[in-house]
Amino acid sequence: MSIRNFSTFVFKRFDEHRDRVAFIEATPDGVKPVLYREWTRDVQRLAMGMLDAGFEPGQRIAVVGSTCRQWLDVAFAAWLNGGVVVPLVSGRDRREVLRCLARAGCDWIAAESHAGLDAIRGQGDKIPDHLRWLSFEKLRLGAPAPNTFELPDLVETGKDMLKRGKLDVLAKRTYELDAAAPALVLYPLDPGDDPHGAYFGGGKLAVMLESLGADLQLDPADRTAPLLSLGWFVGTLMSLAVLTQGGTLVLASNARELEERLGELQPTILLTGPAWIEGQAHRWRERLEQAPEFLKKMDGNTEQRGLGRALAALGGNTARSLLYDPVRRDLGDHVSRIYLAGGRCPDEAFDVLESARLPVLGVWGLPECGISHMERLGSRERASVGRPVQGYVCKIADARGEERGEVLIRSDVLFDGYWDDTGPRAIVEDYLQTGVQGHVKSGFLFVE
Repeated sequence: MSIRNFSTFVFKRFDEHRDRVAFIEATPDGVKPVLYREWTRDVQRLAMGMLDAGFEPGQRIAVVGSTCRQWLDVAFAAWLNGGVVVPLVSGRDRREVLRCLARAGCDWIAAESHAGLDAIRGQGDKIPDHLRWLSFEKLRLGAPAPNTFELPDLVETGKDMLKRGKLDVLAKRTYELDAAAPALVLYPLDPGDDPHGAYFGGGKLAVMLESLGADLQLDPADRTAPLLSLGWFVGTLMSLAVLTQGGTLVLASNARELEERLGELQPTILLTGPAWIEGQAHRWRERLEQAPEFLKKMDGNTEQRGLGRALAALGGNTARSLLYDPVRRDLGDHVSRIYLAGGRCPDEAFDVLESARLPVLGVWGLPECGISHMERLGSRERASVGRPVQGYVCKIADARGEERGEVLIRSDVLFDGYWDDTGPRAIVEDYLQTGVQGHVKSGFLFVE
């Protein structure tokens, strides 16, 4: 694929989808659809406001947050300005976050609230004076801290600049961006004490998202809910791939609200991690063990406690009425598949979801290669992470047949390097040395 740069690529795609729904948002007043043309207008206004605030091409902006739309607004506004987006998960240890910011050389830090920014700043610590801070929300009382901007104010500034005919300033900046210029820096979910950010040029990022989005096989009616944090690279890439395909994301002000309002939002696809599945399994056990039918059946036999034993004792019809049908209703009753990244689905939970007609599909990748594997409806193998995404090749080092060994990944969109020039993984003879052990069976990858 030949593109001029990442920003012109994605915004051309968004213009093609202009009359489609980009987001279904949970608001205090109910569910609100947002069309692509409405969303890109808002992003353009924010990009103008960031330009006015001094955001320059090549600057790195760390976006620390979970699943709200403002996360995506800031990321795409930065890309219009030629910025480099650094997704980070909120709620991490402050020292870990600061190491990631320093290693990526971040100039801007954006977070969901002023409290989130203050948690990163700390108290009494020496923070570089050049840093700029951006809060998604406005303070109700008082003035922001020095060098701190608020997203609603930047949008208003951008609206005023557009009225004064300043759009050509942003358009010229966007059009002149180099396709090979860095656009995204990805860290692992747990960066640790020695974090290394893998970076990608905009051209590679565009090709990666196009291939990943095609393999998602989205239907025009699909609504995708990212229960994964957008700060985790899997959540970032999966959500961006949905938008590249003109799909619809289901969002709320935070991850907890999104989960609580799934019944109202009615997603058809969920993107999640093992922690959410484990939390659901705990709720399922409680639901069963508190049901009168279960208590009567058990008659005090505590040995039957536990999800698997309880389901076996209850029988199919009772289990369906007590668990499988309510599970579907909890998730909006329209979910067609669940993508699970970051771990294996526990067997009991997998069986419950399968019985509730909620197929679980594995997803796997690393910051250095993006999402390289995923399962698809009609192409699944229990406990696998799927077959390679379009444009990826996988092999096991020095293995014959189904032997176990190091997973090696080849693709044209492997990372361009680590931002600080060093890191734990290398590309040798076109293959990424992942350091992960696994085996391949019938083309499906099983990681250990």
